[in-house]
Amino acid sequence: MSYYFLVEGRRSERKLYPSWLSYIAPQYRRIEDPSEAEDNTYYLISAEGYPSIIGQHLQNAIADIENSGKFKCLIVVLDSEESSVDARRAEVFNAANKLDTPLKSATLEVVVQNRCIETWLLGNSRVVARKPQGTELRDFIAFYDVVINDPELSPLRAGFASYGQYYHSYLQAIFRERGLSYTKHNPGHAKDEAYLSQLKSRAELGHIKSFGQFLQLCSKLF
Repeated sequence: MSYYFLVEGRRSERKLYPSWLSYIAPQYRRIEDPSEAEDNTYYLISAEGYPSIIGQHLQNAIADIENSGKFKCLIVVLDSEESSVDARRAEVFNAANKLDTPLKSATLEVVVQNRCIETWLLGNSRVVARKPQGTELRDFIAFYDVVINDPELSPLRAGFASYGQYYHSYLQAIFRERGLSYTKHNPGHAKDEAYLSQLKSRAELGHIKSFGQFLQLCSKLF
């Protein structure tokens, strides 16, 4: 069986998902072209953002899958951003149903990062310094403590134009306090197996629910 991942397009996601999949499903090998699909392989491509992911890129992914005939599932990964998880998921299914070329030879699964992948990454409680030296992280924690509270349920902090901007800045402050770096180009230690393990533990507590749904999907697929 082979799987086709269409991710929204952040550079961090292009590095995080292959790394995470190497721990979750080590028997699967990433391929560079859909024509290489065979048992125990997956193909991952970036859609270069929203809304293009549910426009031309979704149509192209389905065409790849139908031409190959070797993919079991198309997994679309995108942020909910200012929308809800259910609304974003429905948007993908509705877009797929309206295409001239339907998805027949594979199933469609949608992974929605609520609100963005940084929301999930804030679920690692161990990386958060409990007595930060810098005022930046102290201010974030004073506004909403992601160690105690579910990161997915945080309100938008004043001064930030979007949830994506807010969560990204929060995560960067956490990493900087530890002398580490996180950017959209390089997720750093967030790629590590130990980091993923902490996110799994947090999901088991009922937090970062959309990440838990991703783990459930992996359990079903691999």
